[in-house]
Amino acid sequence: MKKVCVVVVVLVAVWSLSGADPARGFQGMEGISFPERLPFGYRSTIPCNGDGSGLMSGLTVNLGWLEERDGSIWALQRQTSTGTASWPLRGLWAQATEELTFDKTFGLLVSAGIFVPRHVGGTWYSRPGTSSFDFEIPSNDWWLVDGIMKARVSGGFELLAGFRWDHTSTRVNYSDNTSDDYILNAYLPLVGARMNGRFPNSSLLIRFLGAPWVPGRMKYHFWDRLGFAEFADFRSNSQSSYFEVLADYRFKLRGDTFGGAFVKWNSLKVRTDSRNLSGSTNESVAWAIDIKSWVIGGVVSLDFSSPF
Repeated sequence: MKKVCVVVVVLVAVWSLSGADPARGFQGMEGISFPERLPFGYRSTIPCNGDGSGLMSGLTVNLGWLEERDGSIWALQRQTSTGTASWPLRGLWAQATEELTFDKTFGLLVSAGIFVPRHVGGTWYSRPGTSSFDFEIPSNDWWLVDGIMKARVSGGFELLAGFRWDHTSTRVNYSDNTSDDYILNAYLPLVGARMNGRFPNSSLLIRFLGAPWVPGRMKYHFWDRLGFAEFADFRSNSQSSYFEVLADYRFKLRGDTFGGAFVKWNSLKVRTDSRNLSGSTNESVAWAIDIKSWVIGGVVSLDFSSPF
């Protein structure tokens, strides 16, 4: 969390101290300025037609490298012990976003993203005790889709609210010839804000998104080669949460095409209530799940307007 705060402070400081005049806007947007000001005395233009009519839209594609040493931690809390599987997240992250601006105030962002992982492994350990088992992750699917409404408050400052479906499905193969399946579907009621500053031929966007609770369901299945199996469905409780920070800088490449770089950090915490297992045992257990990651990469966007 300290790393995130440092990144955000540096970006905001650079943004606020820049000598560029953001009121000039991109080429083709000159003359559209508003008296409203952001914090740090910052002004911005609104990417709409001069008379505020018509539909503005833009397609953005992000491609980056996702990595976190302890990115995925799944802790099974039994009555007398806790077993934890922890492994790194490492691979490509791709995401596409369609942004629609209806007028000077309201708009919509629709997005889909997918993780393409590298082969990784980790260690399962139990506490109290000293037992541990190495494992491999032969498959780790992770994708999301969301829709977020935006509402301009002042200048380039916008409030955000929407919904995200975040899905992960993981197979774990242990060195003692046992296996786990984890399937997590999180339904995130997102709220947040973003500051979007436009310079003569570039832009800087900083966005915060969060979910104070995370409705969702986690499916667990464990089995060995001798016929033992345990499984159950778990619902997340009120201790679950989500937080995300995105910084995105772009500059004009040609015409309405822009390119640049982005960095994103997110953290998903899911806690479940206790539930009796089915199969070879009916023991009551609960789960504590932590998934976090950094993504750094490039971004390309195309802005265009519609006559309708």
